[in-house]
Amino acid sequence: MNTVLVVADVDQIRTQVRSAIESSEIKVIELASGRLVRDAAKENDFDLIIVDSQIGSMGGFAVIQDLHLEEYDNRIPQVPALMLLDRRADSWMARQIAAEGFLIKPLNPIKTAKAVKAILNGHTYFDESYAPISAVNSFKTAEALPGLAGNPL
Repeated sequence: MNTVLVVADVDQIRTQVRSAIESSEIKVIELASGRLVRDAAKENDFDLIIVDSQIGSMGGFAVIQDLHLEEYDNRIPQVPALMLLDRRADSWMARQIAAEGFLIKPLNPIKTAKAVKAILNGHTYFDESYAPISAVNSFKTAEALPGLAGNPL
């Protein structure tokens, strides 16, 4: 059985995630504060931590960075993280802090379940919702335009 920690200060977010992933194979533990995650990670063997990017005084990005520091010093085992992002622009930051995946809110239960399954199986999951379409793909003649598709200006 896999144990997944869900961290969000909004009850509705925790409920949405729990209902999308909890099964006979996945046990869900919930926390409402990012400040409690480090101690919980020391006391439990989590297979995945799902953390909301906006949590009270210690948001998801700080939580993940704190866990990485604990992992680096061998105080806790390495635990993959899935970020729940409020906006697409935060996806860059999620990648910079080495989260194994992210989902863009509002949450979709099918995508949530797919992301959790992928990460628990050792893969990554980066939600493509609201991703910009590249100029090369949006214009059929983009390859011929200077500055696009590697063409010099």
